[in-house]
Amino acid sequence: IRYLAFNTDAPSVKSKAVRQAMAQVVNRSELVAKVYGTQAEPLFSLVPAAVTGHSNSFFNKYGDPNVTKAKSLLSKADITTPVKLTLHYTTDHYGSATKKEFEILQEQLNSSGLFDVSIQGTPWGQFRPAEQKGQYEVYGMGWFPDFPDPDNFLAPFLDKDNFLGSPYANSDIRNTLIPQSRREADRGSSSLTTIQNIVATDVPVIPLWQGKQYVAARDDVTGTAYALNSSSTLQLWELGRGVSG
Repeated sequence: IRYLAFNTDAPSVKSKAVRQAMAQVVNRSELVAKVYGTQAEPLFSLVPAAVTGHSNSFFNKYGDPNVTKAKSLLSKADITTPVKLTLHYTTDHYGSATKKEFEILQEQLNSSGLFDVSIQGTPWGQFRPAEQKGQYEVYGMGWFPDFPDPDNFLAPFLDKDNFLGSPYANSDIRNTLIPQSRREADRGSSSLTTIQNIVATDVPVIPLWQGKQYVAARDDVTGTAYALNSSSTLQLWELGRGVSG
């Protein structure tokens, strides 16, 4: 998955309304179509659509991109527009398309008239330490899970001592919902849904897109339709060798 993350202590994005307005403006479908084509699809939660427990929380809250709604969010919070900020990305860690991705994000946000966005690319060796030290207000990151469970898409970003070093802390998520979800055998539980809904409201991150998985096989290999389960785990035992047609 790929997402924008926020240093929620940074003055430019400390107000939740600014982050919500960005979530209201970003057009994931356009972003994916122009940069990644059929290799990716829009993502509306930290938990990907292929993983059990996914909830379309950002779409449920914001719907389609809408500048009027974003303007209203900022107006109600008495935020002066355009909001000036910089989006940071790494130039050499996620592929050459990252620059184009951030150029489109910049264009989407600036064309709304609500933001004055610049972008800055930095090599990973400098980018990662700077991000962890809180030097970036908004920055792009990716995530490849250790195992295909919703917890591995939530806890690393939201729990104490998280992967991003984010100052964002929600006591309900950390003290109640994450521990509770880990005790539940049902990976589509309400605890996981609630966590995703809180993230969509507080916007410590904005999910952007998820990559697609493919299984390529010769004609005489059978069972490929069943090789990936609902958690995107490769089930090799489903594969067999048949007769080519």
